Amino acid sequence: MITRIAIGIFVLSLLSALVAKTYSYADLSVYLGVPALVMSGWAALGHLVTLDDDALGEWSNPDRDISIWRHSLMALIVKFLVFIVVGILVYA
Repeated sequence: MITRIAIGIFVLSLLSALVAKTYSYADLSVYLGVPALVMSGWAALGHLVTLDDDALGEWSNPDRDISIWRHSLMALIVKFLVFIVVGILVYA
């Protein structure tokens, strides 16, 4: 339930910022896009901080499973790409 609400806020923020930007309200689009930018940045930074837990032999990966480590790295890359894309869409 909370995940749906968070995704809804993210999508609503991004779409409203894009609509405002389309209609030449650049200042308003910046304010409307802040929640999407903060949420995507928070997710990326939080994953980066806890990345070492998924490393081989660490807390979340005691069996040294390489697939867990690769999955975590790919998820981190995707989260940072989303953060960059949101930043470009809202502020460029």
